Amino acid sequence: MGGTARQFNKMYTDYKKRFKQPVQQVAVLMSPGFSDEDFVNTFRKLYPDMWDDLQKQYAYWHSKNNTLIKYGKKSRYNFRKPYNFILDCSFHIRKKLRKSNSPNLLSDEERRRIEKDTRTKSETKLKKREEKLQKALYYVQEIEPRYASKFIDRYFKTHDLHERLEIIRELSKYKSENIIEFFYKVNACTRNFSLKEESMKYIQSIGLPFVLRRKKQGKKNYIDNEQVKNMSSPEILMKRLYVDDLEKIKKFDVFVSHNSQDEDKIVKFYKKLNKEGYVAYIDWVNDKFDLKRQWCNASTAQVIKQRIKQSKVFVIFLSKSTLNSQWCPWELGYADALGKKICVYKYDDNGEMIPQFYEGYPQIYIDDKLWVDDDEKMEFKEWVNSDKGKQDRKSSNKFTEH
Repeated sequence: MGGTARQFNKMYTDYKKRFKQPVQQVAVLMSPGFSDEDFVNTFRKLYPDMWDDLQKQYAYWHSKNNTLIKYGKKSRYNFRKPYNFILDCSFHIRKKLRKSNSPNLLSDEERRRIEKDTRTKSETKLKKREEKLQKALYYVQEIEPRYASKFIDRYFKTHDLHERLEIIRELSKYKSENIIEFFYKVNACTRNFSLKEESMKYIQSIGLPFVLRRKKQGKKNYIDNEQVKNMSSPEILMKRLYVDDLEKIKKFDVFVSHNSQDEDKIVKFYKKLNKEGYVAYIDWVNDKFDLKRQWCNASTAQVIKQRIKQSKVFVIFLSKSTLNSQWCPWELGYADALGKKICVYKYDDNGEMIPQFYEGYPQIYIDDKLWVDDDEKMEFKEWVNSDKGKQDRKSSNKFTEH
């Protein structure tokens, strides 16, 4: 048996131990003549948190096993289906229970009390887990940017650990099947342990199973144990924008101009854009490592200019807070001068006085879809691909006159 198989078997044995007490609790509640299906269904009912985790574990290891078989290798990760897993864990206790001549003496009232208490504790654990997952995914854009595949290819071609860390940082801002698969590959294929740990943080934060691969045996290269840390600041990011070809290939669908005081509103807004298939740019999300508010300076402005250039559409999130922002009018003016397609989303449209120059741009509306009113109402995706909304020098000059 190889080292990887031994590692899996140990993990599997340790995982089964977690189910010892729960299956004993289920056994206490079994009535005479119970079936295997009764036992498993009772477990599912009483321990929804453990059943949920068991399903994820099975899906993870089953996928890994299928990949091995696909490439002509022997099956190695034989994780049992959830139904069979519970039967395996409870084999001896079910056998003992069926041989016993002592009937279950629990009253119906006592059985209901135990079931209720057990299920309540399990549901509380499941709820906390889901809340933790939602918190981890709060800023993550659940969409794959078009440049992701090029970043992934570069990761496995470059030997520069610092460049690899930048790629990991960038892709950790998104969630898709390909990106998740990439982080699993980082764990499997990368020798540097600190980069493996970065992949572990990402996978665990989105609630998926993860087993950190062991350090390689045999002769060690100093690179394996190097702690990879990259410096961050607006100045460093600005330099990368000019010399790093990975930064140059970034493209965003929508640049969202806003006031950071509207954070919760902005998150909901760009999540809606993600669902419609658009990658949004928000400075404290997409450049969160480098554009921290306390570091704001002249380099920040240069970075923002470049991100506007890299975005197909400019949307200004107009709220009460936006009217107090110095950055939003400046960003709007720059996007207008570039001839970007511009539209305005009025979050607080309560009849307050709005500067006239905002009224000259198409408006975006949200219901079950995204709409734009640009002389005529059309879906956002149609407007993005149409000739409507394009700003020219004439409109730019008109903005300056105001």
